[in-house]
Amino acid sequence: MRILWASHLVPYPPKSGVHIRSYNLLRGVAAKHDVDLLAFVQEPWLKAFYGSREEALEECERELLRFCRSVRFLPIDRLARPGGKWRTAVEGLIYPQSYTTRWLSSRDAGEAFAQAARTESYGLAHFDTISLAPFRAFFPGTVATLGHHNIESHLLQRRALSERSLLKRWYFLEEGRRVARYEKKIAGSFAAHIACSTLDCERLRAIAPHANAVTIPNGVDVDYFRPASGANRAASVIFVGSLNWYPNVDAVLFLLDKVWPVLKARVPDLRLDVVGTAPPQAILERAASLPDVTIHGFVSDVRPFMESAAVYVCPIRDGGGTKLKILDAFSMRKCVVAHPIACEGIDVEPGRHVQFADSPQAFVREIERLLQDPDSRERMGTAARQLVLERYTFSQIAGRLCEVFEEVAGG
Repeated sequence: MRILWASHLVPYPPKSGVHIRSYNLLRGVAAKHDVDLLAFVQEPWLKAFYGSREEALEECERELLRFCRSVRFLPIDRLARPGGKWRTAVEGLIYPQSYTTRWLSSRDAGEAFAQAARTESYGLAHFDTISLAPFRAFFPGTVATLGHHNIESHLLQRRALSERSLLKRWYFLEEGRRVARYEKKIAGSFAAHIACSTLDCERLRAIAPHANAVTIPNGVDVDYFRPASGANRAASVIFVGSLNWYPNVDAVLFLLDKVWPVLKARVPDLRLDVVGTAPPQAILERAASLPDVTIHGFVSDVRPFMESAAVYVCPIRDGGGTKLKILDAFSMRKCVVAHPIACEGIDVEPGRHVQFADSPQAFVREIERLLQDPDSRERMGTAARQLVLERYTFSQIAGRLCEVFEEVAGG
């Protein structure tokens, strides 16, 4: 089957959560079907991973053409304008299209999709996030599916509740309401909605009861993220996550401000490593004033850092979808202490696969307990690795996505 895959970012390199999911599912589908990729270029990601735009796009195109039939990159014209992000946000309040559904739109992008529709006959068109849904109109006679890395309206409403600024809170609530109306309006235009978890399927059906919502969970490359033989440092904690994504920034600030000072006082020789792309100044400044905290920024291979840590901590209290960083840690057989929100969409058994904590005091208590109990760390890590082997390998998950595509396209 010939498939058009539209992406709101260049799905390479697989070095962040959204890139990992997009890359592995795209590669899995392309192993069985002929896939043409149309991908928008988000410049901040290129800067995070590469020295220059030209180097980035050359390597990304080369790597994606290893399995895609064709690859075309599209600029994001609205954000390239002076003050583009803020202008688009204001326009989203004034005009019918919200920010979420207008930031990718442009005349050139529309022409690229129109050209694809004119020149190829696709058995299926997959739009990998709701921001791409407006381009579905260019393929009226083609079966289409829509991906949901999060249920965007729920993500916006959850973010509004965590905002201290009244103006930002109002904005995110209003954007969330507008996006929810759009999710309901266009639900029937797609033969299937691909969500990361059963919970996200339920959230979408609460908005659009007749939506054909299908769970294609996040996964992990269990051959890449596998435990090595090296010993970890007995008194060491790690957080991993891209720091240009607000739930990760919130999690690190919570860790530095509320957890670390108390934990460090109780375990004086403890070290904390924070690994993630584009750390903001607020995190760098906080960390500089704290003993034995290292902010590493982007690293090409996170595995040695994870391998050396005794406890993997994930105090993410916001966001949606499923956190691939949790699955990576499980696959590395790490002992994880996480907020329950960080494990949404993953079928974990607290106390067996992961230890939950929902307050600064609970994080301090559970991390300290596990640091003192290597046997418990080993048991929990082993159970977590077994969970991903049984249910969350990308080879299994991509196969299921192929089945969904084939079913809705009529075999």
